[in-house]
Amino acid sequence: MVCGLLGGAFVSLTYSDVFGDLFSDDGSDENWEDPNEDIIAAQETMVANNPDSVEDILLLANLLGNTGRLGDAIPLYERALELAPDDTAARVAFAQALAAGDLNVDAEFQLLRALEIDPDIQQAHYYLAELYVAWDPPRTDEAIAHYWTVVQIDPTTLIGERAQTQLDTLGAGSPPASPPAGATPQSTPIGTED
Repeated sequence: MVCGLLGGAFVSLTYSDVFGDLFSDDGSDENWEDPNEDIIAAQETMVANNPDSVEDILLLANLLGNTGRLGDAIPLYERALELAPDDTAARVAFAQALAAGDLNVDAEFQLLRALEIDPDIQQAHYYLAELYVAWDPPRTDEAIAHYWTVVQIDPTTLIGERAQTQLDTLGAGSPPASPPAGATPQSTPIGTED
């Protein structure tokens, strides 16, 4: 009997009674609020108070880029790079935002620039490989070369493991062996042979 009463109570409730118009698709977004707006507004205040803080600028750029506001984020990334042109982490973050916005050539430029500054940035190699795999048409050979570099830098990191998984998926096997860290090639200087 109790189950019948509860069942009747649930049947009489409609979807809109329970959820209102939360999931309706009537095309109006006027009542929708971005839950990140308070965070973004607070970070905008931080940047206004510290206009030369690369850290604050990058945090705001990342917030905007990650919430689909790439057009607002790009000038902030550019400002951060004006202040710290050799900041490879900023270049990698900028490249990720650009790639998410399908600005692949610009993303490639930032990643290659980061690698010019420091050729051992595992994240830059990995995201460049990912970019090349997603390229239309895919640039598979270049992607494989960068995945191999990621694994050679450090196969024990999460990104190193992911690169190895991608190499396996692409049928590229294991990266070529590299000399142990700190090892120097053994050669005999010219003119010193016995």
